[in-house]
Amino acid sequence: MIPPPVPTISASPAPSASPRELKTIITVISSPYCNSLADHFNSALVPMLGNDRTLQQTGASLDTVNTLWDEPNYEQLYLGARDAIGKQIEVIGNSLDEIQRQIDALRAGDKLSSDPNAAAQIRAAAAQLQLAFDKQRQMEIDLTNLHRAMIDYHIERANPAMGGFSEPEMSQPPEMRDIKSYLRFDGRRDAIADAEGKAVDIAYAAAQTYCTTPAH
Repeated sequence: MIPPPVPTISASPAPSASPRELKTIITVISSPYCNSLADHFNSALVPMLGNDRTLQQTGASLDTVNTLWDEPNYEQLYLGARDAIGKQIEVIGNSLDEIQRQIDALRAGDKLSSDPNAAAQIRAAAAQLQLAFDKQRQMEIDLTNLHRAMIDYHIERANPAMGGFSEPEMSQPPEMRDIKSYLRFDGRRDAIADAEGKAVDIAYAAAQTYCTTPAH
């Protein structure tokens, strides 16, 4: 990250299925508008992408929960997945307040330009970040509730049938026996990545338009 007067804007993140590589463009205008755009956008996006990587780890933990019943050491696997999920959601939870503060500060930057189009670009970028953030926050809430339920579940008292499901449970639709499906986990991650990508595209265009030529 290059500090003002040379702000940077991160380029579009890759889809959630692939590791994300942050590319940057360097702008040449130092102004309240440009500095606010670069500082607050990056300060919101970078930890959000960190949360995405943490959620990728959580996905692996949920996969373990879905399949551990087939293993003779299912108790050990269950406790390991439960503790991993707890640590992962703690990491995400600790980041949320500061991310929201940065999005709010980015949105307030629309007052730093007299150009209505420049102001609109700021609001649009902030709106997409807010959409992605709200979905991350909801996932953190739902995963916290899952973690609490896992703590309350006494795995040592379980006597699961083969595959971990009783006969009545086996009659349920497959998605009801899949924790990731139940949480809409993959779909939510894709929606987050889509909103983040749109936010980056908007911010990138604003930086190119208003921060590489004399400020409007």
